[in-house]
Amino acid sequence: MSGGNVKLDPAAVRDQQVAAEQAAGRARATSAAVRYRFIARPAPDPAAQAPPLARLLRGGGGKGGEARLKLYLSMLWLARNERAPVMQYRAQEWALLLGYGAKPAGVRRVQEALRWLDNEAFVDVRRKPGEASAVHLLSDSGNGRPYMPPGIAFKRIKGKTEADRAQRDEHLYVQLSAGLWTNGWITKLSGAAIAMYLVLLHEQRGDEEKQVWLSPRIGRELYDLSDETRRKGLHELAKNGLISMSRRALHQGLFADAARTRYVYELAPDVLGRLQAHSPFSQPDPLAFL
Repeated sequence: MSGGNVKLDPAAVRDQQVAAEQAAGRARATSAAVRYRFIARPAPDPAAQAPPLARLLRGGGGKGGEARLKLYLSMLWLARNERAPVMQYRAQEWALLLGYGAKPAGVRRVQEALRWLDNEAFVDVRRKPGEASAVHLLSDSGNGRPYMPPGIAFKRIKGKTEADRAQRDEHLYVQLSAGLWTNGWITKLSGAAIAMYLVLLHEQRGDEEKQVWLSPRIGRELYDLSDETRRKGLHELAKNGLISMSRRALHQGLFADAARTRYVYELAPDVLGRLQAHSPFSQPDPLAFL
């Protein structure tokens, strides 16, 4: 098992690092490109379909959301520079990359995650007797179309009309550091923590110094993530030194009103890419989130 506060198998951690080094050679990319549309609805609307990120985590109420999210993000990393990518790796390879080890339980987690992704049109799995299944990656916007890297798709839209701008907006993306895999964070962080890391990247819109405030309403209406997921994920990120938190004064109401504050969050600059997850230097002051 991995993620959150679960004790990790040292052998699985070592195997994950080896697999990540090998995967990095295949990916030839320092980050995974994750579309805004994967993370959030186009606008706050609780009546609209949940964005893919929330759908992967919940999976219709069943278990396995963490494995689904980690597996799909891993595919996006490996596909960073490819059009219509097809991957033909055995479930054992994915299990090692995700830190689940070589035991049957970890392999089953991957197989179950892959079946869900196939059923929900995030991948198209084509099985061949005696061979690893061919996994055709589909769009991370969740529309079931063949995958194309967002940077390439963005550049292909040349027009200047409002419709062209709307099309380009569909391919805006955040960059998730490959350190999530190569530095072992994929084994240490829970699905909730990775989801909230993506949410903060989305809120920053490329401004690495931007402080982010997330209201419960926006968490539900834009991202469709529960208050529990939001709190758990942010707490875990802070505990591991991946974000910092501070209080900001609210200037509203009457001058005579009692002062009010709210918490704001700031991503620590590229900790995923700089620090090993299992290094003592990645353990911050345990009081940092109080």
